[in-house]
Amino acid sequence: MESFVTEQRNHVSVHVLPTRRYINRYIHLSIVNVQGRIPPMVFAVIMRMLFKVSSVAAGKRELHHQLWSIGVNEIKFDLEHKGDMQVASIRMHMPADVLPRTQERMQMAMNLLAELLYGSSLAGGSNSKLHRKVGAEEAQIQEELIWAEHYAGYNSSAWDEVVRGRCMESLGYIGRPTAQDLKQLRTCVQEGELKKWYSEVLRSPFHVHIIGDVQPDTMIRQVLDIFMPAFIMADNEHSSPVILNSRSAEQQKLGEMMLELADIQQCKLNVAFTTGVTYGSSDYAALFLFHSLFGASPASRLNLELRERKQWVYQIYSTLDDYRGTLHVTTGTSSSYVTDVLEAIDAQWMRLCGGDINEAEMNRAVQNMMHYVQVGLDLPEQMVKLHLDRLLHQVEMTTQQFLEAVSCVTSEEIAVVASRMNKALTWILYPESEYTGTA
Repeated sequence: MESFVTEQRNHVSVHVLPTRRYINRYIHLSIVNVQGRIPPMVFAVIMRMLFKVSSVAAGKRELHHQLWSIGVNEIKFDLEHKGDMQVASIRMHMPADVLPRTQERMQMAMNLLAELLYGSSLAGGSNSKLHRKVGAEEAQIQEELIWAEHYAGYNSSAWDEVVRGRCMESLGYIGRPTAQDLKQLRTCVQEGELKKWYSEVLRSPFHVHIIGDVQPDTMIRQVLDIFMPAFIMADNEHSSPVILNSRSAEQQKLGEMMLELADIQQCKLNVAFTTGVTYGSSDYAALFLFHSLFGASPASRLNLELRERKQWVYQIYSTLDDYRGTLHVTTGTSSSYVTDVLEAIDAQWMRLCGGDINEAEMNRAVQNMMHYVQVGLDLPEQMVKLHLDRLLHQVEMTTQQFLEAVSCVTSEEIAVVASRMNKALTWILYPESEYTGTA
């Protein structure tokens, strides 16, 4: 099985997967804000300023046009939380053999990507080109402040994200920006501290993933030359880390149920469990199979019982958060079925805790997992995600080792994992037009 070739120099790690399996070549840059060293909203705004195309940043639009002109397709920017880390990533790809001088185009793309990263007016300097950028950068800062106040966090129009996000916030994890976050961001802008935090961004861990028909040694050398500027290597000064707020005693209570009224037509439910299982641990494969049996696949217990047999829900699924050690069951139903749905979720959990799994169901779950992983091997972005997860978790488990572990899991091991889980919080978004309770 093909694997990444990795080399690290200071804060920059390069991971090259030499392969001819894909019709494109892929470049992924991930920048990690570890344990809130940079205030989360400040990090988010800086990364958006660097990589998002803005209506007021003509220079950035020009760089994006140059990338498109050399054959780069689908320039994507993402910002996500992984436990107590933030990861900003920019992803792009270009055809492997359709255009001439592919290797030269790859190097040009990386140079342009580095210019997006290092060419900001936040870097300071005295040349005229940077001075011309300042006005546009200041206008973009104001754009990003509006984004931070009104749009940051999860998508407020995707109700699954909202109800799951409410659970995570209540359990003490970062979600929507708080008033304190926004005040800290505004103070940072007013006092001219963005430049300081931008310098800290440039010292954060970088992970550059390259996938395609390339020579690993040559590509690694080019990437390190491009993404290790001399001024970064010479400057070792670091800012003090930001101490994130710890969870309050009220937030640490387990088994709570919260009801929130909303202008919606159907109840949205999220049940959050804590798993107590870490990524790559000896019982991680058993947890993953529990996840498949419980709600992750179309053939899962919750889908078969609540969707197909009872027809109480249109969709129900579980999601596993390896970074926070949580598992979520998310669904929507009419208000008249809320109690039935929650009781059915508990009943299926208890059945798995008791080891009530027949051989055919077990084999089907194993095959579903094998299929899931094999599909991922055909998706370069999934390959990068899995590899980055292993790096951030500091786990050396390979895909082959994981598949072997899955094939050896027993129903007794699944029962043990299920029994150790705790139901931490149930959040219900309830139609305000149907609510008849008293305050």
